[in-house]
Amino acid sequence: MRYGKSICFSIMVFMLLAIVGGCEKKAGARFISDADTTYSADIRNVSKKINADPTNAELYYTRSNAFYFEDNFKQATLDIEFAIHLDSANALYHYKRGNYLMAGDTANAAEAEKSYKMALQLKPDFFDATVDMAKLLLAKQMYPASEALYTKANTLDPGNPLPYFYLGIIAKETGDTLKAMSLFEKTLVYDSKHYNAIMQMGNLYALKHDKKALMFFDRAIQLNEFSDEALYAKGLYLQHQQKYRDAAALYETVAKINPAHIFCRYNLGFINGLFGNYREAIAYLDQAIELAPEYADAYTLRGTMKEKLKNSTGAYNDYKKAVLLDENQLRAKEGLGRINITISMP
Repeated sequence: MRYGKSICFSIMVFMLLAIVGGCEKKAGARFISDADTTYSADIRNVSKKINADPTNAELYYTRSNAFYFEDNFKQATLDIEFAIHLDSANALYHYKRGNYLMAGDTANAAEAEKSYKMALQLKPDFFDATVDMAKLLLAKQMYPASEALYTKANTLDPGNPLPYFYLGIIAKETGDTLKAMSLFEKTLVYDSKHYNAIMQMGNLYALKHDKKALMFFDRAIQLNEFSDEALYAKGLYLQHQQKYRDAAALYETVAKINPAHIFCRYNLGFINGLFGNYREAIAYLDQAIELAPEYADAYTLRGTMKEKLKNSTGAYNDYKKAVLLDENQLRAKEGLGRINITISMP
């Protein structure tokens, strides 16, 4: 009997250890039940495979990608970190962790930088990690370090337009316009439909008051006829060339495409004021101020329009508000001087 009790006790202990072991396995591995309908079918399908093979790093990587494409960056990061726990020498996993950490509204640049560095230590010729690390450094305005990485990326894949484009951005931001334009042109050699390079060329020609700007803006609009950026840039160039009616037509299109676009409304106010359409100008400036209540220039211009309509009180209030927002609003200060003189006269 004593022997039988010993066997029963041993069996119970074995069963208990098996249960505890199973629980530890699920807790240690990133366990998600494939029956949990709070997750998508894609997540549940991969989870089923993970639960059957909980030490397979590639499966966690696969699920991390699924989470990422569902914009669930927290879960994506947790999965890729477990994949790294299982296979710390995989450069791709470290790179993906960097991507996930930079995604969403709570980007963690410091941790992402560590991940990109680790990916490059493990795989020095990793093109994607090289350019993403360079982009992160560019955002921090660490131009020499960023330029070195983009130059390296260019040697890794000479036909890829991306390094040329960002080297152009670095040249532009460091004041070398000619070099920037050369690099943007090089970008377009490898990708003639590179929208951002086309816009950069258009904006740089516009700064020089060169009509070639229109050619590039038109190319950008052909690529995306609903681009409020390209339509506005073309309108601004035409406005500077005093082609006000053409500019106004483009601004009106921009206002329809993007109801939150402030500057097209301000410029419509300015152009209507030039043609004596003061009430229309005020209506556009009302919209601009509603969108941006601290837009000092809009108050100054609206004050000017109200002064043209002999609305001294309204003009005074707008000028005063403009100066309160920005003490450098000289036209508003001049307006306040004119109105004070007018009001003080008998």
